[in-house]
Amino acid sequence: MTKIMDQIEHVVVLMMENRSFDNLLGWLYAKEGNKAPHVIPSGSSPYYEGLGKGKFCNTSTKTNPQTICASEPTTTGPGQTNPFLVPDPDPGESFTDMTTQIFGTPNPGKKDTANMSGFLENYASVAGTSKAWQIMQSYSPEQVNVISKLARDFAVSDHWYASAPSQTWPNRGFVHTGSSDGHINNDYYEPYDITTIFNVMKNQGISWDIYSDTSLALESLTYLQFAPKLFFHAGHFKVFSTFEKRCRAAETASSDDKLPSYSFLEPRFMAIEGGMPNDYHPPHNVCRGEQFLARVYNAVKGSPYRDKILLVITFDEHGGCYDHQAPPHNAVAPEPGAVSRHGNFHFNRFGVRVPTIVISSYVQPGTVFRAPGDTPYDHTSILATLRDWKQMDKDPKHPFLPSPRIKAAPTLDQVLTLPDNKKNTNWPDIPVTCSVDSDDESLDRPLNDLQLSLVVGEANRRAGNKYIGREAVEKLRQSIKTYQDAIDYMKESQ
Repeated sequence: MTKIMDQIEHVVVLMMENRSFDNLLGWLYAKEGNKAPHVIPSGSSPYYEGLGKGKFCNTSTKTNPQTICASEPTTTGPGQTNPFLVPDPDPGESFTDMTTQIFGTPNPGKKDTANMSGFLENYASVAGTSKAWQIMQSYSPEQVNVISKLARDFAVSDHWYASAPSQTWPNRGFVHTGSSDGHINNDYYEPYDITTIFNVMKNQGISWDIYSDTSLALESLTYLQFAPKLFFHAGHFKVFSTFEKRCRAAETASSDDKLPSYSFLEPRFMAIEGGMPNDYHPPHNVCRGEQFLARVYNAVKGSPYRDKILLVITFDEHGGCYDHQAPPHNAVAPEPGAVSRHGNFHFNRFGVRVPTIVISSYVQPGTVFRAPGDTPYDHTSILATLRDWKQMDKDPKHPFLPSPRIKAAPTLDQVLTLPDNKKNTNWPDIPVTCSVDSDDESLDRPLNDLQLSLVVGEANRRAGNKYIGREAVEKLRQSIKTYQDAIDYMKESQ
């Protein structure tokens, strides 16, 4: 680790939902000819690998053959009247869907290449040919000004990949453990019984908390996914307003009043009384995601000890949204679960690119960063950074996470390039310029797979933190189909 990383006392990670790099940040430097102001490592390409140069298209051969190219800004069109809800309906995000999006076929052979040709056709099978155009849309910097300005004023990676070409639970498994324990789909929401970074930190005496933007702290997705390992640590799960309060604590305040060493933040995934989802997940209103992202940034920006905070913003997976760059095939297999439970996937290729931004007073504004070697950044880079920062692999009594994926991952210390006497003290004010209407506020909207997993997690909790099984999950799937159904079910436990 660099000496600059020694200045950091608090690492904060915010993981949003289901947007690709091109979908939100593809046009970030298009007006500059995709020329990046600063690149890391030095000597790497000076060009930002977005959508500003060249044409990137998909062709659908369904009943209404069409070729559509990536474009901005996101607009309205047939079957869609609000650009901030694009794409609607939710794209396919299963392992099979993602394989189709990347290779153009669900069963690629040795001669098939990852040419990112299957997004349009795959989405046409979900949304119909009249709505398929939406998947090639991407937001302009003006439409999503919060994430765009953060990317321009701090550091953004154009080579950060989801850890696997799979859904939410597996990729969140990687950010918390370095593995998905062999899962390549959400797999009926069976809780993961593998050691997390939070268990390691607890054993080594390193402080941590998880903050969720919900009315109930234990609606945390992390808690429900890892209940067997986190059941006895319920006191570490808090509402987001507590995060904001702790950011406001004086620099001289006690450690109990300030942020812990590691904070993991979750947006609101589910409609609750008084609030709609703000996780960026399609087709949730992107502007709500922008509003929550601004709250997180402003909480850190206004902190009296912000120079000691490293904030990382990322997304768990691309969620079926178009990206033009093929994921690398040099991923190291994780442990446990080096081979998928279903099929024969060896976790040897990464998932699609996702937006990832690093915010710190020690970051050079206008930085675009990539890995210094052949192994790209993925979600396990966060674990590798935490490991080296706190030297968590040096404790013989309480070993660090065993996954070889973490050992291979590049860390984030290279992104902190400004010495203490030249650190950036001018964090910008970023007002939210988009506005939210009521187009997505109907409680009759169908649940997405992630939201259903929260319902199942609650059912597991009611069963004494035991997995209720596939048959019971299917019964829930049939009886709880809308936001209102889920709200009513959750209220039963309060």
